[in-house]
Amino acid sequence: MKEFFEWRNEWSTGIEIIDRQHRQLAVMLNKIHGLYLNNGGQIDSGQRSNQLHKQLKIFYEKVREHFNDEEDLMLKANYPGYTEHVRDHLMLLAELKHYIRHIDEELDNINIGTMNSLKTWFIAHIIGSDKEFADFLQVHSQD
Repeated sequence: MKEFFEWRNEWSTGIEIIDRQHRQLAVMLNKIHGLYLNNGGQIDSGQRSNQLHKQLKIFYEKVREHFNDEEDLMLKANYPGYTEHVRDHLMLLAELKHYIRHIDEELDNINIGTMNSLKTWFIAHIIGSDKEFADFLQVHSQD
């Protein structure tokens, strides 16, 4: 079966730590998606909801750590797009927190729309903002 999120090498930024974290986050998204699909009905809905919630919280923390690492690199490089990039990070974290809160408050499971939204913002952020930063680093590390 095809994975929900298949990493593509062209998404690599050339920044080892960032690329490694991106791949780890992709693996986590696939795990969340597997729980969403309920792995062939192997667990009951209560366990599934609890595990989804737990994995989303772990994903949130890993995303937050990843964003902190990116922001540290940007500060060290005096990246002019730092403020805008941080704003993107804050919006993405708020969206993820919303999904977690939705499960908390409504005892509802994640849906395919949520899964696709997580995947879309992750890819868009990598190929947009992260690639711009990587290009900046590459040009300015040669100075």
